[in-house]
Amino acid sequence: MVLHGLLPKPLPADEVTVGQLLVHPLHPEKDGFYSEQAHAEIDDLNDYHIQLRYKDLFSVDAEGRFMTNYGAKFDLGRIYRQPNLLRVSAEQMIQRTSMQPARAFEAVCEDPEARAWILNLPGDNKEFYIVVGVTELKNAVFRRAKLQDAGASNRLNELPIEKGAKVPRAVRRDSTLGLGTEAHVSAVFGMDVRRVSARITRPEEPHTLSDLGFRWYYHDIPGSEHKEQLMIGLGGALKANELRLMLDLSEEDVQANLDTISQLSLDALSAAASPMLRPSSPALRGRSPSPHPTLRV
Repeated sequence: MVLHGLLPKPLPADEVTVGQLLVHPLHPEKDGFYSEQAHAEIDDLNDYHIQLRYKDLFSVDAEGRFMTNYGAKFDLGRIYRQPNLLRVSAEQMIQRTSMQPARAFEAVCEDPEARAWILNLPGDNKEFYIVVGVTELKNAVFRRAKLQDAGASNRLNELPIEKGAKVPRAVRRDSTLGLGTEAHVSAVFGMDVRRVSARITRPEEPHTLSDLGFRWYYHDIPGSEHKEQLMIGLGGALKANELRLMLDLSEEDVQANLDTISQLSLDALSAAASPMLRPSSPALRGRSPSPHPTLRV
């Protein structure tokens, strides 16, 4: 089973769902809308797939973002020269996919609250996204993977992810639980995200060339003095590479640095509390002990 468009980093499973409108597909916490009115119809249109003991192979770019997934039975030629590979093993892989994305989108747009949310978006040409499929992994563990025997076979060597590795933060080992403890991640790793465009027009206004590739729906705007309408168009799916380039790494790097500083502080406090160090110890007085007993002060 192929993932939906692979996300450059995992997202919390409780923040994204099929039928949800998002301003930014990688930051669902910023702004979004889910139609309770359309919930039942959207759920009826969903197809579900569950796979136990799921395995996959991910590649990671130089900046630490997921690039591509190759599946458990990967093509050796596709990964032979990939220097940054991770093997993932998960208890479950759960996919939810809308069998009729256009109908699900139409059901959302029929909700007056959804249209009000769209109208409140800034700008004349309102661009946002709708989620029509999610791939969730339960208790996923990531390990560093390298080809054995110089790539003569598909066999992999697996090792724990090294400290300071350029990989998404969520899949690193959890040093707060002890050295070598691997992180178990339950999150959304893939999404089918469609572009959406909307603007306010008059019914007699013609379409533009930029409207090509969208499926358009038209709704009257209540109380409009000039009989204006809200045009909402469903576009194509974002590819994995497009999602990867949308990730702003500056925020990730800042948070990673803060986490490192916090961990160093915890390590220093732990060392200071060690019974091996006494208040009279020279190490705590800012000087080194003399190696010769007769030279002690």
